Amino acid sequence: MAFREKVLWVSAAALLLVWGSYFGDLIAGLLARRIDAEASFGGFIRSVVLVVVIHVVASIVLAIASPKEANAAPDAREREINLSAYRPAYLVVAMLITLAMLATPVLVHAAPAILEGAEPGMIVAVVIGNSMLLALVAGELVHAVWQIARYRRES
Repeated sequence: MAFREKVLWVSAAALLLVWGSYFGDLIAGLLARRIDAEASFGGFIRSVVLVVVIHVVASIVLAIASPKEANAAPDAREREINLSAYRPAYLVVAMLITLAMLATPVLVHAAPAILEGAEPGMIVAVVIGNSMLLALVAGELVHAVWQIARYRRES
């Protein structure tokens, strides 16, 4: 398995585990009819830091294990695989952002009834912000998985 493919596996796993946990907690809060904007923001910061730490540590470990590959410039095949993954990733981001935009008016009207006692403006901001974040995370996950699939198919 190539160095860059190993890094992609780590990236995809970190995205799934860390952001999956974050969004799971957020959805659990929504289903329980409560949302804490400060806790959500704290979870966001914690998730960003954790993903960065996992990625950096794993990249260092993988680079130590195969320094020659880690220092080599990407070849034409690797560049092509990376570029080919942008199209499906962009499509996922665009579709999810569009869906969030279309759902916003419904959310603005439904939020006060769904989450009693909470500030509707804050709820809408947290949910819309997190839907945008979900679009970015999903796009990055598609980008990594597409590349992994190409590496596997072409090996």
